[in-house]
Amino acid sequence: MSGRDRSSHAAAGISVAVIADAALAVIRADGVDGLTMRSVAERLRVRAPSLYHHVHNKAELLDLVARNAFDQFTADNAAYDVLRSVDEWIELTRTGSLELRAFYAEHPGLAALIQAKATPDRDRGAGSRAELVRAQIASLVRLGVPEPQARHLFEVTARWTLAAVVAESTDSTDLFADGLDLFLYGVRARLLECLN
Repeated sequence: MSGRDRSSHAAAGISVAVIADAALAVIRADGVDGLTMRSVAERLRVRAPSLYHHVHNKAELLDLVARNAFDQFTADNAAYDVLRSVDEWIELTRTGSLELRAFYAEHPGLAALIQAKATPDRDRGAGSRAELVRAQIASLVRLGVPEPQARHLFEVTARWTLAAVVAESTDSTDLFADGLDLFLYGVRARLLECLN
């Protein structure tokens, strides 16, 4: 039998996914500013050094959170497979944006972190975020939007949503929904141009 302490990463069952979930729980409780290696270790009931096997420092912890945050956001990717019109894409995207806003509201500072880490190739990786991005882009392509324009429109929509959430104050609940409707009105017009 090994002389390892029960708080070691192996004994505690620590994995990258477990660390990411614990980090999101810390963010939900204390915001991104409250996220530290120590706070995650406390949440997992281990010593902070146990985390260093998977995550070397806070910068890596933030990267991990940005990559894995969407594993806790449940989106209906399959709904994008059955879209038949631009208006259906707009409505599904509107609903998803409002749900995403609620998810970010539960995790203070997460939207700004995701915005800082956003890259145009985020559909090329693994995980639920990449799957959702691929589903949204593929649905536009199936509707007849050329892939470069579909990628561009998705990226603009995603970044607008993030920026609006980051800029939002707690007393402006209607402004987000109104701004989203105005923004998607313009996206709809652009999509229809792409199809003509």
